[in-house]
Amino acid sequence: MRKLESYKKIIKEIRDKDIPFISVSNSEWYSLFKNEIRNSIAIEGVFSNRSDLLSVLEEGRKTTNQKTAAILGYFEAASTVYEYANVQYNNNEFYIRLSDIKQIHSLLMRYEKQLGIYNGKLGEFRSEDIEVTEAFLRPLNYLYINDFMRLYVKWINKNLTKSKFDLLELISATHVLFETIHPFRDGNGRVGRILLSYLLIGTGFINISIKGTNKNDRQKYYSALEIADDEYEKMLRLVESGKQISANTINSFTSKSNLTQISEIIFKGVKYSTDRLEKHIKNLDKEALLPLRDAAKFYNYSSDYLRQLIHKKKLPAVKQGKLWYVSVKDIQKYIDNHK
Repeated sequence: MRKLESYKKIIKEIRDKDIPFISVSNSEWYSLFKNEIRNSIAIEGVFSNRSDLLSVLEEGRKTTNQKTAAILGYFEAASTVYEYANVQYNNNEFYIRLSDIKQIHSLLMRYEKQLGIYNGKLGEFRSEDIEVTEAFLRPLNYLYINDFMRLYVKWINKNLTKSKFDLLELISATHVLFETIHPFRDGNGRVGRILLSYLLIGTGFINISIKGTNKNDRQKYYSALEIADDEYEKMLRLVESGKQISANTINSFTSKSNLTQISEIIFKGVKYSTDRLEKHIKNLDKEALLPLRDAAKFYNYSSDYLRQLIHKKKLPAVKQGKLWYVSVKDIQKYIDNHK
């Protein structure tokens, strides 16, 4: 079985091809992204099928109000920060800011806010204690959230620079700790999963989908979080008792946490997403000629649109038999010239 770092090498090879990576014009990535949205909102009890996603994202149609708000919110929040993380990684300057986490929440919940489904403040930590559905944990008392979230971000960045944990263990720990804190009034599960993928992209991997449309998969995910959060709950109770803790304290509790199951879920997610992209892109280079139909699918254009560009001499192409063929390089040049 491949180790996590081997998938990082595959993603780097895909990035180095200088073709769309985290972009809706990359049809395979976009397909993975839509699958992520559908699964993540299902974990929260909002169930949608592929038709619902297409209706909302590509046709501008509404389903039920809550479903539409959940789909649009997730799409806008995740696509925004994933592209940002990719830029950060490419410039070797990835780090987490508290404002990034708040921005994820603001974008995620704004449609639910407009509909009156969510009554809290966008991007603001909760100002009351809450209970967590489908969990036995007790989140951090609201009086300590602001200070602890600053420490949480500091702890992540310190470990991204120099960590005593391997990357899979660190990313798993950040997800479990976030969900244990539960800093927002609502939306914590989705924010936490977007933050998880944000960290993966920023450290050289790809966003993942944690399965949630099936009850058994949801239970596996809940169970993995519950097993892993015991030590963090003890730590949060110390915080509430007035004990001063540091990033090293979080490291200490992380070392004692059982992260095996949640790490396995995340690893499988990375493997699935990377294998899909590798299969789709590995034989693609900028000089390669593609049938018009395949090029349209890859770049998320219609065949008719590309055919019009060919007839207007805006896109070079060659005809072999009855089929038009275009090169990846020429399509990318057209896209770059029209951004």
